[in-house]
Amino acid sequence: MMKYVLKRIGMLVVTMLLVSFLTFLAFELISGDPARSMLGTNAPSYQVDALRHELGLDQPFFLRYFKWLTGFFSGDLGISYSYRQPVWDLIGSKLMITILLSLISFALIVIISIPMGIFSYQWGGGPFEWIRTSFNQLCMAIPPFFTGILLSYVFGILFRVFSPGDFPDLYEEPGAAFLHLFFGAICLSIPRIAMTTRMMRSTIVSEMNKAYVRTAISRGNDRRSVLVTHVLKNSLTSVVSFLGQTMAEILAATIVVEQVLGIPGLGRFLVLSIAQRDYPVVQAIVVILAFWVVLAGTLADLINQSIDPRLRLGGDLA
Repeated sequence: MMKYVLKRIGMLVVTMLLVSFLTFLAFELISGDPARSMLGTNAPSYQVDALRHELGLDQPFFLRYFKWLTGFFSGDLGISYSYRQPVWDLIGSKLMITILLSLISFALIVIISIPMGIFSYQWGGGPFEWIRTSFNQLCMAIPPFFTGILLSYVFGILFRVFSPGDFPDLYEEPGAAFLHLFFGAICLSIPRIAMTTRMMRSTIVSEMNKAYVRTAISRGNDRRSVLVTHVLKNSLTSVVSFLGQTMAEILAATIVVEQVLGIPGLGRFLVLSIAQRDYPVVQAIVVILAFWVVLAGTLADLINQSIDPRLRLGGDLA
């Protein structure tokens, strides 16, 4: 198991190095001079050259990348072109907000979808099966921005449970901030709860039709005990992998939800920074979000290794 953990950590490090290099290279290839953009087209050349030297833009590409990479691990993410402040000072609090929003969404998905998948298998079928299926399809089809607009109108304007566009301070009013994030998490989690529920149910159905289940039942075990003892454990491996991939979808959707509900997270700031061509901020946010996605996938693999010994054996042999 330890060998596999070290292997996955090594793969995570290599992946993040590749992502950071490609991100840095992408903004290097974008046309335009950041110093000229900051000073304006009428600025004299000597001022532009001085600013380029101050920002380190006159240094070779690989030297700038190495400095940026080493600074990234020490918390020095560079200086914002638009605000002329350290990038970390601008995105530190926003990073915490986005992480909390993602974690609350993920918790809702896990807490609701797994029991719902088991419930829909045990009590599914019958005359109301089409209602369950139709409702599940409807939830999967609802885009997060529509849910955000609906919740903003109902709970923000009509009932005034929270104030859309007026996010409270996370440290001074944690309860109000959590409530605001909770409504955002609902927007993010509804379609993914439906997808995970359907996957959990279909995985259980597939496992229940396998030979080991028929053998266990033929030996006198009832279906419920086989479901609890063997099938759920085997079904969770597929669901955990799916949940690891879900984190990428959650982060992508946070950009829209943060805009609709006025949540000052990384997604909202990323859109603003792209519009302002604030490349140091955009680089830092892209790499941080990529790390969050890769970390989620790595943790999902490690959890699967602990759940299913067959996967653990395969990982050790690899």
